[in-house]
Amino acid sequence: MKNIFLVGDSIRFGAPNPSKYNNISPGYEIFVKEKLAGIANVYGPNENCRFAQFTLRFLQKWAAVVPAEEIDVVHWNNGLWDVLRLFDDEPLTPLEFYENLLRRVYKRIRFLFPNAKVVFALSTAVIEEREFPEFLRYNREIEQYNQVACKVMEELGVEVNDLYSITSAFDHSLYADAVHFNDKGSKVLADAVIKACLPELN
Repeated sequence: MKNIFLVGDSIRFGAPNPSKYNNISPGYEIFVKEKLAGIANVYGPNENCRFAQFTLRFLQKWAAVVPAEEIDVVHWNNGLWDVLRLFDDEPLTPLEFYENLLRRVYKRIRFLFPNAKVVFALSTAVIEEREFPEFLRYNREIEQYNQVACKVMEELGVEVNDLYSITSAFDHSLYADAVHFNDKGSKVLADAVIKACLPELN
């Protein structure tokens, strides 16, 4: 069978109790695994991959517990943590630093997963009015970071999975809180992830 490695934040991994809404957000990885059972082995770090610098730091650890040289597709995302404004401060990762980190993470992926096609997923939209003052993300900034990511990926020849366009059209009923998605929303994202990976699974 083919092998897929999913790298990403809690949109992939899930969030057990997102904010005050007390809803479980499963993340899309569990549904990708279910839908591809018998077709592909789906791997992913057993933790939230958070911001780009965190992924750069721990990617080799995550790669060490999977058959890295046999991975056919790495579906990767960083961004929602990078745009995060804690206590009304600046985004956690400055935009120019984000661009540099994306290039470095890509280089690390190519080194650790030498036979894999790389797909980069754009960061998803948020419901701004549900957020807390000390924990903010703005869609306009997510769009800016996504634009930089698109530029970098075009230069690197990496396919982009536009999860932002999908989620910006979501009804709020598909969200578990301001940022995360419930089962129904996560299943839609899982379908988009599978579609992006399918060419390498045939």
